Amino acid sequence: MRCRDCPYGIEDFTLRTEMYKSVYGEYPDEDRTNESKQFVWCDKVGGKVYSFGHCSDWYEQDEENYKNHSKKKRINKRERYLKHQNHLKYLYETVGGYYPTPVRYVDEIWIKGVGYVKNQKPYYQRLYRGKKSKYLKQLSNRKIRRYKGELHNGYQHIHKIFDWWNEFC
Repeated sequence: MRCRDCPYGIEDFTLRTEMYKSVYGEYPDEDRTNESKQFVWCDKVGGKVYSFGHCSDWYEQDEENYKNHSKKKRINKRERYLKHQNHLKYLYETVGGYYPTPVRYVDEIWIKGVGYVKNQKPYYQRLYRGKKSKYLKQLSNRKIRRYKGELHNGYQHIHKIFDWWNEFC
């Protein structure tokens, strides 16, 4: 079926021929209409004929199966270390100024008997709270439980009475 007779592209085709008539004063000849049919928008193929093809070509092509994902290569030990160091560097730059800091930059190392020496390979080190924070939290809960005065309602407000974090740091 020709595009000018197809119900999916007839509207655009007639619009183009009418535009040609309004500009040039006459309808296009047969050669001109054959050239202009490649610029017709076809709803069946979802685009212009010159880029998406004719209706008959659309169903002749076999659809190829493309993989949506590729198998990701496992990164080696060095790449994992560098990725972790980049993450620590990001943490140091964004949250490093707050107290307590989650990451520290180690550019000097302690050598017994000598003192601090400049490290040849500086690195970022992650800091954790450790076991003492658990002990201090238990201590604060014990003090709150044994407190004889009047307490506010709500768990969050009660635990602000005894600040264990300043004692920890």
